[in-house]
Amino acid sequence: LKSLHIKSSFNLVCSTISDDGAFLAVSDASSLYLFSLEFDDENGVIDDVRPSKINLSGKCKQPCTALRFDALGRLICATVDGPIISLQVSPDEVSLEHVFKEHTSGLSASSHHFPVSSLDVSVDGKWLAAGRFASGKGAVHVFTLPTKEGGQYQHWWSVPEMEVPTTSIKFLGRGGAESSLCVGYSSNAFNIFNLESRSLSQWNTDMGFPLVKSLPRELTSRSEPVTRIICNPSSPQKLILGAHGFFCHVDLHQPVPDKANMFPPDHLRAKRIQMPNSEDNSMHSLRRQEKQKMANRGSNSNFTICLRYDSILFQDFVADNEMVIVEQPWLSVLEDLPDALSRRVYGT
Repeated sequence: LKSLHIKSSFNLVCSTISDDGAFLAVSDASSLYLFSLEFDDENGVIDDVRPSKINLSGKCKQPCTALRFDALGRLICATVDGPIISLQVSPDEVSLEHVFKEHTSGLSASSHHFPVSSLDVSVDGKWLAAGRFASGKGAVHVFTLPTKEGGQYQHWWSVPEMEVPTTSIKFLGRGGAESSLCVGYSSNAFNIFNLESRSLSQWNTDMGFPLVKSLPRELTSRSEPVTRIICNPSSPQKLILGAHGFFCHVDLHQPVPDKANMFPPDHLRAKRIQMPNSEDNSMHSLRRQEKQKMANRGSNSNFTICLRYDSILFQDFVADNEMVIVEQPWLSVLEDLPDALSRRVYGT
């Protein structure tokens, strides 16, 4: 419908759009840009989009590494300097509401160099999570946000450090006191934390620690890490771990199988996976075998890995039981490349 061209010498770093589609925010290495969007639609079909640039003051247009709108019209910005700012956005005015700096204090210079790469806001707007691609202290921080029911801007918790870097964060559930935060790691394992108690969830406690030893090896042995976690609004107990070339369906109410299914089962990439046959008599293996007694009584589709889609650029739910996947196949990339200047033939 419309293309936006921003005059800048830098590449775009991050972008986000509000849930109602009224605002679009993008940032490069020099500045934050904000646009209001007006739609022309006829009979429910959008014919045109008219973007209008909103002028920002000096404190509000700092370059960012991650952006996120919440349901109350606030734009959460992780700035390149470290602080996270909250902007109140309206068509006529943009004001700076709060600046989070607690997550940058007490950190070594090396850990501070990892910028915030992901932001997420809970469904009820009460919680904000910020994640860095790091494994040390301060990789994931949780904050509280003011809502219509009350509350205030506050640093709530620094999630315990892990041995592997954090790659993705996502709030589970529909908000409230039982809100949980799911954190994915480069090992393709994940932990679920209870926010109110500032501890691991009961699900993680039952599965054992570290969780990677209790998950199917078809998931944890993959070379491509999970880069996104998405949830179906109609099924809060279910989540999807997404990567560039696969995604894995997880049901927290179902037992974890010892071996994950592949879909389609005859896919070439599924046939290439060869799992080691070495026996493991560790406590985690024994616990996993015990949990399988119940799972093996019937077909267990939990942790099924879908290989039907590849080169996934975007994946998320847009409504209950309705998911959108955007791919960029390698053939489309090759078609856009220019012809070869010269071609050397070997063996002649």
